[in-house]
Amino acid sequence: MFRLDNKIALVTGSSRGIGRGIALALAKAGADVVVNYAGNAKAAEETAGLISDMGRKALVIQADVGEEDQVNEMFAKIKQEFGRLDILVNNAGVSLIKQIQDTTINDYEQVFAVNTFGTFLYTREASKLMIA
Repeated sequence: MFRLDNKIALVTGSSRGIGRGIALALAKAGADVVVNYAGNAKAAEETAGLISDMGRKALVIQADVGEEDQVNEMFAKIKQEFGRLDILVNNAGVSLIKQIQDTTINDYEQVFAVNTFGTFLYTREASKLMIA
């Protein structure tokens, strides 16, 4: 098994599903984990509790990956708490299950904001902490 002792990891969308699984695997390997979620605070706190039970630190931060102001605030909190970031997992994503004729531009903009802009915003801000 690989070891990530004393590494700081951020997993977007880590309150449930695949993101939770990734966050828990990183913690099991020794990393402290930033648990990022958009809307389900209870699930995020549950994930953080599981990480803490492994003896690792978990920082829960709500931020919509497609909202630049929220992303910037989140990275300021990470910098304040840890001073650095070692690992970024851009896990958050949304899909649209609709017939194309029923899809509005607002629907599509939401998917694009999370899946494309979100990945860009997180990678841009993470790189600043990683390079420093």
